[in-house]
Amino acid sequence: MKEKLVGHPSDGYRASGSGIRRRAEAAREEAEYARGLRDELRAAFEREGRPMGDDIYGAELNKTFPGLREAIYREFDGYIGELDGTHQDMRTSADHYGTADHHSER
Repeated sequence: MKEKLVGHPSDGYRASGSGIRRRAEAAREEAEYARGLRDELRAAFEREGRPMGDDIYGAELNKTFPGLREAIYREFDGYIGELDGTHQDMRTSADHYGTADHHSER
C-alpha cells in the first residue's frame, strides 16, 4: 500500500484574500472611471447635437453617426461589464480563500 504524501501549508500556491480584495477594488474603481468617461462623452454628444454640418459630407456622416455613437456606447458598456464581473468574481474568490483559511486554522 502506497503512503499518501501530505504537503505543508507553505507548499504550492497561496493566495491572500486581502490582496485579492485590493485588486477587486481596483477593478471597481476602473469601472467607475470608465462610467464617468462614457457619461462625459454622452453629454458632449448631446450638447453638440449634429456637429457634422449641412454640407454633403456632413449629411452623409449624419446617416451613419447614430450607429457609430451607439457602437461606442456598447463598447464602453461591455468594458464596464467585464470590470464589474471581474470585481464581483474576485470578491467571491477572496471570500472563498478566507473561508478556506478559517477552516485550515482549526
